[in-house]
Amino acid sequence: LEAWATGHPQRLASWTAMPFLAVPMATITRLASEETAARFFMAANVMLWAALLMVVWGRLDGRLPSRWWWGSLVAAAVFAPAIATIFWLQFNLIVFVLALGGFVLIGRHGGWAALLIGLSIALKPILVLLPLVLLIRARSRWVGVWSIAVAGGLSIAGLVFLAWRASDLSLINPMLYFAEFLNKGGGAMFGCVPENYSPAALLCRLGLPTSAAIDFSLAACVLVIAWLLARGVPETNEPNWQVFAAACLLSPMLGPIEWLSYWVLSAPLLLLLVYEFWSRHAPARLWIGLAVAYALMELVWDPLESLARTPVPIVVVSYTIGQFAQYVLLLVWVRWLLLRRTKPVFSTVPAVPAV
Repeated sequence: LEAWATGHPQRLASWTAMPFLAVPMATITRLASEETAARFFMAANVMLWAALLMVVWGRLDGRLPSRWWWGSLVAAAVFAPAIATIFWLQFNLIVFVLALGGFVLIGRHGGWAALLIGLSIALKPILVLLPLVLLIRARSRWVGVWSIAVAGGLSIAGLVFLAWRASDLSLINPMLYFAEFLNKGGGAMFGCVPENYSPAALLCRLGLPTSAAIDFSLAACVLVIAWLLARGVPETNEPNWQVFAAACLLSPMLGPIEWLSYWVLSAPLLLLLVYEFWSRHAPARLWIGLAVAYALMELVWDPLESLARTPVPIVVVSYTIGQFAQYVLLLVWVRWLLLRRTKPVFSTVPAVPAV
């Protein structure tokens, strides 16, 4: 409503989105009431998640034993970050599916791949590292360049839309918009709250005040980790799921704001590790680490916890403990990669299904 009425959605304390997202949001307010739009969007999210599970586990049918197939499907169906995305009416699933579709098309339809990935970034940059890791790899570099160009062009289009609604050409300046976003990320409303899982927020809760230097240092660390993971993957004609999983896991850590619902992006890595651990007979300690990471992600079922009137201390403790899931998952993955490097053959079963 604010985007259409004034062209200044960033005035809302809760608005931390990209400018292009204002275009579909404002359009929706012209087509339906808030209540109708919310119900439709929730239903669309549910159907999208169900369709995604059907497609992915359809590809896994016959590749996993029945008990593993059903067990992993049930675990995915009750994945807390996906539930949070659906009930909080987030665009995360839409953005994820767009990026996933673009990634699958790399090497086959590069133009469409760049368009889909760029559109996902322009709507919500929770997968912002995907174009960057594509740039690192020679076979996907062209797609990475054009996806960044698409995201930039759509973001400018969003700023033009907001300038039109506000009758103020100065809003086309992207620096003003993104400076306000960064200020919100480190502000009192988001910077240190338990619900914010970003590394910067963790340091803030430990007593280290937020600052630009800390944000840039953390971002640099995340970028280095992404670079190392992407560079360690052999170049092939087919998209490599390790590259996609790295972008999915690390992208939410890059910014000052990271909500539980963003962790729906960890699903590719969880599934990848389950399949590889089973097919290559991973040690029990790695299975335990993976189970711990998943269990930590399942600790928080907000907003269902709030609707059930769960005591606030329990919710706060759940958020406080649950935030470490991403670090546990990353450590398990790195340990697995190192183990595969020293002992490359664990089984004759293929590691990852073909795209």
